[in-house]
Amino acid sequence: MSRSKKGKKRGFFGKLLIFLCVAAAFGLLWFGAEFVAGLVGNRLSGTQGETGQGSGLMNTVYENLPKNSYDLSLFTRKDGFVHYTGAQTAHTGVDVSSHQGTIDWAAAAADGVEYAMIRVGYRGYTNGTITMDELFRQNVESARANGIEVGAYFFSQAITTDEAAEEAKAAVTALKGLDITYPVIFDWEHVEGGARTDGLDTTTLTDCAKTFCQAVEAAGYTAGVYFNQAFGYQELQLPELQDDVFWLAQYASAPDFYYDFQMWQYTNSGKVNGIEGDVDLNLSFWQKK
Repeated sequence: MSRSKKGKKRGFFGKLLIFLCVAAAFGLLWFGAEFVAGLVGNRLSGTQGETGQGSGLMNTVYENLPKNSYDLSLFTRKDGFVHYTGAQTAHTGVDVSSHQGTIDWAAAAADGVEYAMIRVGYRGYTNGTITMDELFRQNVESARANGIEVGAYFFSQAITTDEAAEEAKAAVTALKGLDITYPVIFDWEHVEGGARTDGLDTTTLTDCAKTFCQAVEAAGYTAGVYFNQAFGYQELQLPELQDDVFWLAQYASAPDFYYDFQMWQYTNSGKVNGIEGDVDLNLSFWQKK
């Protein structure tokens, strides 16, 4: 073989080697980007629960627990509200506390609000003191006067069943004489920054929820539990609570939580006439028995 042909051959293989190196480099970059995106996506789904039914968060699949049967393709958004056009009837709602200040419930009703979950009280996350919401009665009476169905929630930081019973007693006392037409909810959430609830185990937490709900039901009200996806999958033992109303918090275009639920909080930045600033928006599929 002549020297010129050898040179051409070497040039060809040199170019081929460069091409393969460049292709390999791009491949590694693409794989790295996809890997990072996957990690980020999993982290987002763990906090907001927007995709994949949060399957990565599930520790156990409870076969005896009713599954989510909503048609996710039938959730639509219009004018800031989510609507559902499936077989189950859905109602538009808000949840509020004294943080919203004085609410014009007539304007809220005219804007499409059909029900309201109103904070009745809360337990402090550092000293554990129970405080009742100073605008609870005013909100309930005004909402009902404008044809809005009303439920209540207690923001719990109970660490024992005795404390959960104390919270239920405080809530039921505040409800007396009021026209409560929707469930009364146990709302226990993690609080960052040295909360007294840090490290509470799932069994104790579930027992606290059961204690609260049983006391509320004994007083003649429908009881329920509020949770987000991660909390529902990892913190609460849901089969122990399946006779109660489930109020899911999942900020997404459609609720793909694996198990059944009756109320869905889909944003904390909603806008409603008559309510100043951002407000939580909800859909309810709950039907009074």
